[in-house]
This record gives sequence, structure tokens and C-alpha cells, in this order.
Amino acid sequence: MNAHDLDVVETLVHPELVADSPQSSERSRGRDGFRAQLRDYPGTAENPITMLDAQMYGDDERWAVTPGYTVVPLSTPDGYTVVFRSRYPDGSWWRIILLVQLRDNMLYRMESYYAPELPAPLAESIAAFPRG
Repeated sequence: MNAHDLDVVETLVHPELVADSPQSSERSRGRDGFRAQLRDYPGTAENPITMLDAQMYGDDERWAVTPGYTVVPLSTPDGYTVVFRSRYPDGSWWRIILLVQLRDNMLYRMESYYAPELPAPLAESIAAFPRG
């Protein structure tokens, strides 16, 4: 991805891939659709998206708590959670979470979630929140 080598990326994608980005309602299907989405993302031809600090969680010991306080696993035998930082073409840094399912050792299903990095709050702001 960092080299923006779409030929190599394509070899890792299952022919029946479905990649969803629920926040923006984007969906790509298959190798051609995924390649087109990566190729046509605004600004990437001149300044490819960079992925840094990637961590993949795929063991039995990783769990998360949802906003509804439900505990869910971050992995299954063929599913993984990937967390990384990415510099967008405009120079801003974002945090990205991918929920990935593999089939035949290739990317088969993927949900992507994005959030911009934020500056740390000022110490005075933190003191205003009661601890409990």
C-alpha cells in the first residue's frame, strides 16, 4: 500500500471481495472495484496514502467493548482487526480500523472506519471533568 503498487495489492484480494466504508457509504466489489477505489481516491496519484504503525490482532485474547457495553472478540479463525495510522494526501493524520475476513488466504471482506487524529486536551480541560 505504501508503494501504491496496485498490481501487488490485487494479488492479495479475493475475486469476490466486498469492501465497505460505512461512514461514507462507499462499497467496492471484486479486484477491479477495489483497485479502482484505491487508484481514484482523491490526491493519491500525486501523494499516495501512507500506512504506519500497523497492528493486526488475530488471537483469542483481544476483546473490545462496544458503545452499548457489549463485549465482542476482535478476531475469529479467519477474521482480524487491523489498526494503523495513515497520512492522507492533504497531509493530515488519521487513525484507521479495518475489520478483515480472509478466504483462501486473500482479503475477502473488509469494513473500514476512519477518524482524524486530535490534539490532546489542555490540562485545565481535563481537571474540569469529575473522576468517578
